[in-house]
Amino acid sequence: MPSSPSATSTVDAAPASAPPSTAPQGIALAPLAFSAAVFLVVHVVSLIVWRLFADPARAVWNHNPQPFGMYLFWGILVLVFIGFNFGMAGFGAIRQPWRGLLATGLTLVLGFAIPAALVHGYGRLDPTFSAAGGAGFGAAGLIVLIGFYGFGVLATGMGGWPWTDQGLAPAHSGLAQLACGGCLTALGYLLLVYPGVSGAPQPHAVLLPLPVTIGWFYSVIVAWLSTFLIFDNWPWNLLRRRSHVALAALAGNVVLGTAIYRAHLALLEGLLIPADAVARLGDNLALWPAQLGVWIVFWLIFWSNVAGNWPQRFGAATNRLLRAACCWGLGLLSFVVYTRWFAQAVLHEADIVPGFGGDPLTWVDLLNFVMLIYAVYFQFYGLARRSEAATRAA
Repeated sequence: MPSSPSATSTVDAAPASAPPSTAPQGIALAPLAFSAAVFLVVHVVSLIVWRLFADPARAVWNHNPQPFGMYLFWGILVLVFIGFNFGMAGFGAIRQPWRGLLATGLTLVLGFAIPAALVHGYGRLDPTFSAAGGAGFGAAGLIVLIGFYGFGVLATGMGGWPWTDQGLAPAHSGLAQLACGGCLTALGYLLLVYPGVSGAPQPHAVLLPLPVTIGWFYSVIVAWLSTFLIFDNWPWNLLRRRSHVALAALAGNVVLGTAIYRAHLALLEGLLIPADAVARLGDNLALWPAQLGVWIVFWLIFWSNVAGNWPQRFGAATNRLLRAACCWGLGLLSFVVYTRWFAQAVLHEADIVPGFGGDPLTWVDLLNFVMLIYAVYFQFYGLARRSEAATRAA
């Protein structure tokens, strides 16, 4: 996801127009200790949620994989609406922690209400989204796959163009972005996803098999967040006119994402997934660039929002290459640790083959959701980097 309005990312994007942080001073920590503390908070909260609702062996109320996944994904999309398309409009005057609590409450309400209305309301008309047998949960959740990019790129890589150029208030710009993002999401969903999940009697023409669509489009998301968060919107920002930068970001990430998809697929098949698991996955192997990509996205978000987008002191090219090396390296390491140990030993997820398994998309999206709530809504309430604390005290 995009960096939070109060993050230290160097990107010159629309969310930077949000009001500056007014978070009270928390426990002052050195940058490395601050990053470690946030990492710990995010994982502890996520593990509590997992134990309550999603752990296959120990959950108090087990709703995994569905509808837990559907509501989780829609919660992330609503966070994009509130935190980025609307730039936290309406919450700026509220002090922490009430700002975070109210924004989180609204996100949870809408994150449940919208997909529930879809599967329990519209699902009565279209069997694709029917709640009967849980068939519609996956179809409703996959809207977020397209919408995460369709709505998110407008406020970030595209810098809110063209609405921010017209001097619109954040609320009005947010409404315009919602309308445009809705069109982009509907078009992408109807072309790429709906034919593969449709429950209609007459089959629809399928442009791409569903596993390919998921793996490829998530690679587009990796491209978007990489260029925006750690590459400072490069190379799109080389163009001089904002309209050209915006359109280049919208389309260029698709091209770059295609290259990332092919590279990740080759890496997964040749190195990261055991040969017997590759055989077991079959055609579903095409989905697994998304399972690797979500770990890279976690570190992209963490690096820009929590770790201060280190390094900042070298030339632009060196800074960007080092950030990419850190995020991809940690993403690959996390994928290996997760699939070969953490998923089975801690989360109690099923093996695909002995010693390899899990569903990274669900667990890591939960981490991303909790991290963004803490960063965007709560502004790391209770914690502060030592340098930031000294600045506020002065």
